Amino acid sequence: MYILRSVALAASLASLVACSDNSATRSASSPSSKAAPDTAVARKVAKEFRVHYNRPVDLDSTDGYFLPVSVVPLDGAARSRTFSSGSYESDSDRNGIEGTCYNLVFLQKATLSEHLLLTHSRFVIADIDIEKKPDARWPYLFYTIMKADTNGDGEQDKEDVSALYVSDRSGQQLHQLTPDGTDLVSWQILPKTNVLLAEVRPDVNKDREFTHADGTYWLRFDLQNLRVAPAQQPTAPLSKQLQQQMLERQSRLPQ
Repeated sequence: MYILRSVALAASLASLVACSDNSATRSASSPSSKAAPDTAVARKVAKEFRVHYNRPVDLDSTDGYFLPVSVVPLDGAARSRTFSSGSYESDSDRNGIEGTCYNLVFLQKATLSEHLLLTHSRFVIADIDIEKKPDARWPYLFYTIMKADTNGDGEQDKEDVSALYVSDRSGQQLHQLTPDGTDLVSWQILPKTNVLLAEVRPDVNKDREFTHADGTYWLRFDLQNLRVAPAQQPTAPLSKQLQQQMLERQSRLPQ
């Protein structure tokens, strides 16, 4: 039963990606349209940074594993130009990712075949959740990804907005879950349900800062059918009612 259920869920995810017109999904899987870096710039970068392959991560009972790939400085002088990506769980241990993780190499144990999660280098993978949740059994991997320098400060780091992505456990069918124009704050799967909740922050005042003043709301995803758009919680009518209650409440207090 579990195998059949997992196959159905994986097929649902594959169907979703095949039918989706989500531009973020296409940008994650299609080659970059940007030209190669200038030769002089590339030589300078090569003198300051190198590729680092982090500890391999075994994907439980699957036939695969992956390597987080990072850029790290050759010395401390260049360290300010890298973002320290988060961590991942492996063999019940918490492992850190050294440097800025910009891709994952997925490998098959039996065939030795390999492929990249991303076909470009524009994103930063800030965090990877590989836990096989026994009460939900969803055959997915989840990623927190920063897509761009959204605040325009010349860096791609924790001050920029992030989005929640999902793929199957072989690193295929990568898909963006939370919408553009919002910053991922937190997410969770409710135990013994097919409900995934993601807290996102919109840029209400359009200052590109995504601060506490903007507030947050929650999106509810159905992990059995990711083709269905998430539902906002609370709903718009209830949010309006709660806003009015807040105004009435605070208006009664001494100013």
